[in-house]
Amino acid sequence: MKHFEDIKDDEIRIISRQEVKRKPLYRRWWFWAAIAAALVSLAVILALSIRHQATQPADVEDTAVESAPLSPTMEQTGTARVLVRDTAINDVPLRLQTPVNAVPELQLGIPDTTNSSLVLALQAADIRADNHKIVGAYVLKGELLSRGVAKKGFCAILDGKIQLGMAESTPLLEETTNKDGYFFRQYPLVSQGTMIENTPKNKALRHALCELNGQIVVVSSLDKESFHDFAQALADLGVQNAIALVGGQAYGFRHDPEEGFHSWGGYLTYWKKQPEVNFIVWRAKE
Repeated sequence: MKHFEDIKDDEIRIISRQEVKRKPLYRRWWFWAAIAAALVSLAVILALSIRHQATQPADVEDTAVESAPLSPTMEQTGTARVLVRDTAINDVPLRLQTPVNAVPELQLGIPDTTNSSLVLALQAADIRADNHKIVGAYVLKGELLSRGVAKKGFCAILDGKIQLGMAESTPLLEETTNKDGYFFRQYPLVSQGTMIENTPKNKALRHALCELNGQIVVVSSLDKESFHDFAQALADLGVQNAIALVGGQAYGFRHDPEEGFHSWGGYLTYWKKQPEVNFIVWRAKE
């Protein structure tokens, strides 16, 4: 080759292989294969994350706390009061009222609002619109005042203890009549942790008598809600069993040793028009 023959004795030339041009990454098949694999992996991770979140119970967000837990002094003296806590479940604002050191019982007529030993009172069984009589079976200190199973939910009070359930027939009805107990029926909302559908579809302020974490708690909606949304919120809250109390503008009140008297609903609504209006009340232990 001529260009090698003309090298002089005192001349040095560097001989190397010709540089090979490489293809850019975006033109290589393995580059796109790696991107596709990464996208598939990301999609799988996102799908698993969404599925995991969907199976988790609804978050309970405390929006306000009206009453602190019992102080040591109250625990020692057995002071009767109601612990109040506000929360929100599924965008349904709720108020939880937990009576402590108080005994539940039923009562006909508007309770004495000046009696501070009554720490909590809410209307219990519904009243018929036609004859103003109590709807469903009702036992007042052992006396059977009304019969019927139009509503399957029930509350039985024996020896100062509340038992909630859902059944057309229960031996607790007879037991309350034999042992000077109390009994009434209402719409069931939650049974064994499962929400129960009910026929009424209107929206109203709701109240419920609930079994939650081994305690009896009154839970109320702070906005007008359907039975469905209210019952579902109770189930998501962790309520094991629950029956409705009279909602809407039903009258109720509580006495607090520190905060005083609080009431809600319409007091005059039931004054003379409904002589059999009835309440579940919690009275301070004697």
